Amino acid sequence: IRIGVFGLGIELKGLVEKKMYKETKYLDPIEIAQDMTKTLKEERNCDLVICLSHLGYNYRNSEDKVSDLKLASATKDIDLIIGGHTHTFLKKPTIVKNINGENVLVNQVGCYGLYLGKIDFYLGTDKNKSADGTTIIV
Repeated sequence: IRIGVFGLGIELKGLVEKKMYKETKYLDPIEIAQDMTKTLKEERNCDLVICLSHLGYNYRNSEDKVSDLKLASATKDIDLIIGGHTHTFLKKPTIVKNINGENVLVNQVGCYGLYLGKIDFYLGTDKNKSADGTTIIV
């Protein structure tokens, strides 16, 4: 089994002083995710794709911000998003349908290392996948 992993971060403007991030450019996370998943699936032949995200779980008051939930629903070929930034505690992963109607697991287990997220994927011989997850107190 081949597992591809890539990461995405939040826009630094407004959160960090300009001198700290200098010429770092913020690119559209949805476009970057699509580019990365295409590379991982088509060129690297990955069976499973995981996104390590620091975008934040969800933003109810800001439709402009890309969150983990928005990323999951607007892309394809991501199997799991392990998120951060908003310190959201989920007892189990949220299941979101991607643009192809396939399940994407989105998980975030709070902050400060108090919990560990456990995700189990089950891969069939025909490349079908299923998964479930839970949270473990450390």
